[in-house]
Amino acid sequence: MIMPITLEQIRRFLGRPLQDPYGRTFGKVVGINANLKDEVTGVGIEVGNGEFVQCPGDRVTISSDTLVLSPSWKVEAEEFRKEFDVVTRRLRALDELFSVGDIQKDVYEDMRKQHEDAINELKSKRKSILDTLSQRSSTLNTQLRQLQTHLAGNKMFHASGEFDDQSYKAVSDAIDTGLVRAIAERKEVDSIFGYLSKLDSASSTIPAPPIQTPVAAQTPVPVAPSQPKDQVMVLHVRET
Repeated sequence: MIMPITLEQIRRFLGRPLQDPYGRTFGKVVGINANLKDEVTGVGIEVGNGEFVQCPGDRVTISSDTLVLSPSWKVEAEEFRKEFDVVTRRLRALDELFSVGDIQKDVYEDMRKQHEDAINELKSKRKSILDTLSQRSSTLNTQLRQLQTHLAGNKMFHASGEFDDQSYKAVSDAIDTGLVRAIAERKEVDSIFGYLSKLDSASSTIPAPPIQTPVAAQTPVPVAPSQPKDQVMVLHVRET
């Protein structure tokens, strides 16, 4: 279980920039909310153009000396993975206990229904996450295409003498960094999308085990005793 970040841990980042997991600067920390347990519940961020956003505290982590804000899709996907893993493991354990007679039938059916309802809720959540991932992947593909187009245009202007070396290097380095970060995020998005896509309706519902009906022991059929073989009598005749 991940422990919540405390106000004492995060307050040194007030007024400092924070990044996403791929190294892109997201904005500047301008406010922190915390509960009575000193746990951070929200972070106020200035995103750079005078706009402010409020992000939940569970999206924020500390990496070395950097405050990192995870994308909402990543947090949702991780929560789904944990919940799905827990409910499927519990269902398997429940089925195994019932199959060996450690749980009464009525109790088993009630508990299994509760977990099946949880599975159905996770199916709806899974679909929503897949839609979000698909949209994010499309956005990243557009960004990558735009960066590659700018990179090609800059090369053309530099080769034609319209961009000097210093300007060309500065913009090329910025584009290269942007490409690396966008590719890293798209790779993770595609990986999570592939994992969730495999959890279709067939694999996300664990069928109940068949009720074992005791098989009555068969009465052994008596075996007739074997008939003794005919005995042969030998007569010895003695002449007188």
